Amino acid sequence: MGSYLYVVYTKALRQYMEDGIRTVGLNDNNVKNFDSCFSWTKTDTGFVRGGWKVGYYDYIIVDEAQDFSRADIEVFRKYARKALLLYGDSAQQLYKFNPEKEPLSMEEIQTMTKYPMEQLVFNHRLPKKIARVAEYINSERDELEERCTIEGTEKPKILRFASRDAELDAIASIIRNKSLEDVGILFRHNEDVEYAYRYLSNKGLTVEAKYGRQMDLDFTSDNPKLMTYHSSKGLQFENVFVPDCVAENEDERNPLYVAITRTYEMLYIMHTGNLSSFFDPIPRSLYDTSLQSASTITL
Repeated sequence: MGSYLYVVYTKALRQYMEDGIRTVGLNDNNVKNFDSCFSWTKTDTGFVRGGWKVGYYDYIIVDEAQDFSRADIEVFRKYARKALLLYGDSAQQLYKFNPEKEPLSMEEIQTMTKYPMEQLVFNHRLPKKIARVAEYINSERDELEERCTIEGTEKPKILRFASRDAELDAIASIIRNKSLEDVGILFRHNEDVEYAYRYLSNKGLTVEAKYGRQMDLDFTSDNPKLMTYHSSKGLQFENVFVPDCVAENEDERNPLYVAITRTYEMLYIMHTGNLSSFFDPIPRSLYDTSLQSASTITL
């Protein structure tokens, strides 16, 4: 039986995979993980990255391939004996504007490797009601709705509040009143995650977070998970909250797209003052500006 190398890009996704592996009872020794935040060092028998040695494997599976560089892809090609599988979405490329990382789009990877490319036609997770909004944020102008297989129950909510703390208070109230168990609360920056983590904890809400070197995520628990847009890549939640949604720079477009497509049920966009201009082209009919179930929720 061949060995498998799972390449995991974010620490949050790595923890998600490891928790899942334990849950289904797979042997930890059959799965190797590493991230791509370190430089490769060549040795006589392979390459070392982040203190972990990359050797020859029958099968190498690379997820989120659109955020790896040309040098990364060459290493994967060299050390895959039988097959190299690359999965990715150019619209979710997070470091497109970072000259130090120099990631390749999926189209550029296909040109480089000459590997056949197949588009995954159907999206069985994202509801059409969310996809109709996400299409306007998508940098690749991907017709996302056509590939989604479920309609969904409610339109995304875009809600305005008087302050950042009021947004967090609303999140806590919605979670408690609706007894939500699978929740992602996503932010632009690590310092925003840390502030929300301390604020919500002080309000008596048991939450878990990934920010900077701090991470206490446990994906086998029902506690709300707080992290940045970047850390959420590859994850999914039934309910997603995006507080302080004011992204404006073009290099923030794809991370925001990643954040709003993490849900498979409900999406809450929140802002204080001006909403991100990325939402300006979106028809008002595609989202709600109030909670439809407001009669049962106390904010």
